[in-house]
Amino acid sequence: FYGIASAGYKNILFLDLTARQDWSSVLATPDRSENAGFFYPSASASFVLSDAIKLPRSINFAKLRFSVAGVGSGGTTPYLTAYNYQSAGNLFSGGLQNPTLLANPDLKPLRTTTYEAGINLRMFSRLNLDVAAYYGDTKDQILERVVDRASGYAKQLINAGRVSNRGLEVGLNSTILKLKNGFQWSANVVYSFNTNKIEELNDSAVVLQTGPVGGGQIVAKVGGSMGDLYGRGYVRSPDGQVVYDAQTGFAKITQEVVYLGNTIPKGKLGFTNTFTYKGFRLNVLFDGQYGGVAHSLTHYKLAEQGKTTNTLPGRYNGIIGNGVVLDGSGKYVPNTTVATDIDEYYRSHYGIDNAEGSTFSTDFIKLREARLDYTISAGTDIVRGFEIGQFPSTRTIGVNLVVGF
Repeated sequence: FYGIASAGYKNILFLDLTARQDWSSVLATPDRSENAGFFYPSASASFVLSDAIKLPRSINFAKLRFSVAGVGSGGTTPYLTAYNYQSAGNLFSGGLQNPTLLANPDLKPLRTTTYEAGINLRMFSRLNLDVAAYYGDTKDQILERVVDRASGYAKQLINAGRVSNRGLEVGLNSTILKLKNGFQWSANVVYSFNTNKIEELNDSAVVLQTGPVGGGQIVAKVGGSMGDLYGRGYVRSPDGQVVYDAQTGFAKITQEVVYLGNTIPKGKLGFTNTFTYKGFRLNVLFDGQYGGVAHSLTHYKLAEQGKTTNTLPGRYNGIIGNGVVLDGSGKYVPNTTVATDIDEYYRSHYGIDNAEGSTFSTDFIKLREARLDYTISAGTDIVRGFEIGQFPSTRTIGVNLVVGF
């Protein structure tokens, strides 16, 4: 079921109301279906400021908008609320086997409520700015938590507490230069920022994903964020330097897991420049992101085996690690111990026990695309009057039915 109601006042003030009721069979169980239905409404209002009051001539258009919207979802994966065997694939020539995911008969739909405020400005007849700020609150997110393999399962399906999201989205496009000879330079900038916080959780911590070969784990904790990466890392001095063993010269590794960063970038940016002149069009796109990290299994494997360039120093005469050691008086002093067992030295930095050593920032800014096009004017056939091996043309048939009452 879906319903919508709209109202307007003097083409200045607009209001839209919607209501939707869904039922998802994936949330039903063999003996009950009360969690299968979910209702979510929305409301949005906009105010055309430029038509209501007199603004400076440089502002061609101004509109404010506000909205609150609810969204519900049960996902699309079936058989999550009841025990079912899963396909064994090619094992034993097909057949069925016990599932690795523990079903949840009490699974509830995810519900998100989002509040948004925005403004749209058009200025100088060539500049368009759109800014939106939002806050979202998500309850009962459907997640798979890692469980002890001794239970007979690898993961368990849960509804995971409450998560809040805050963000900002900015879009700016402009015609920077437009000359009489036909040359034009246009630019488009898109920026988005998002941060999330785990407000409530059924347990103090939930392991959502473990890395391959012990390379850290994604853990959800109250007060943390979705995508937080934890793993064993360097023992560090109060000022952040790596602590080495005074006897061996190897880096010391923590016994407990530590926070290594968040795998979800906080911000993303896209910047497009378009240059046109007569039939030519040059499109240049840059994009980037910041605020995220990732654990590299490739780096861990290659570095542990001495196949990366950062493992070259010290192979023949030992190496002194850049950091500190703890002396007999309990003070941190510069490390002067020469590590001669280079294999163990680099294993202390990049081996399976040190997830931090192979965890890197995913920040980047890059030239994503540079494309030059030329448009041939209509009517300038290259070969007139001859068919030169072209593909057969396609035929499109469409039917559109509109019913009003």
